[in-house]
Amino acid sequence: MRGCELTLRRFAVLILSLLAAVNASAAVDASFVAGETLDFSLSWSKIAGGSARMTIAPSGDDRYRITSVGRSSAFFSRIFKVRDEIESVVTRDSFTTVQYRKLLDEHGRKKDELTTIEGSAAVRKGKTVAVPAPVFDPLSLMYYIRRLDLAPGAKHEFTVIADGKVYTLAVSVLRRETITTPAGRFETVLVEPKRTSGGTNRGENNQLLIWYSDDERRLPVRIRSEVNVGSITATLRSVHSGVESTEPVTIGAEVK
Repeated sequence: MRGCELTLRRFAVLILSLLAAVNASAAVDASFVAGETLDFSLSWSKIAGGSARMTIAPSGDDRYRITSVGRSSAFFSRIFKVRDEIESVVTRDSFTTVQYRKLLDEHGRKKDELTTIEGSAAVRKGKTVAVPAPVFDPLSLMYYIRRLDLAPGAKHEFTVIADGKVYTLAVSVLRRETITTPAGRFETVLVEPKRTSGGTNRGENNQLLIWYSDDERRLPVRIRSEVNVGSITATLRSVHSGVESTEPVTIGAEVK
């Protein structure tokens, strides 16, 4: 009898977890369809460094367009001027990447790179690599994770393409944390994406951490990249429905 009770209890917990994941996915999808604008403050090792804006909105009847634009503040630009634009176009149903573009300008070093995917072939700089379906890029995956079960202990695995390389990325939900940002106080789940195979050895010791709100919206409240020379952190400043512009909002500390 005791064993039966334990089994029923575990089954109930599983059902509740599945229902929570379904509700979160529906709410997130509704945000994507309506369009969403997220504004962030950027810092490098706790030094204010600039601002960023991430957006997602429908593109036609069957795709989403996702953008991420970051730029250094006027003060920080005297040390290291940055303006990075990333755009991802994905299908609505599977979120598989159709097009991925990076337009980077970092301290005078510029890069304009486009990857297009059709069927099982990805083309970048005239070179073709085979990809499975679905396949994600780093930006689109950050959004797709919001549709998943993010209970602590959950693990997910994805195929990702970036810089012409195809690799496997494991996503682990580590724990719950409470954090405060200019956008408010959030109960969050801490997620760590980590490459497990493929790609290159460059930056293999870097760590990426994402704090998603532990509610139906699954907002990326904080994003932190730990690198050899410190950490780069994006902290959520505001959330708006719809997309009017992909340009980051200038705040007081950035005014020239």
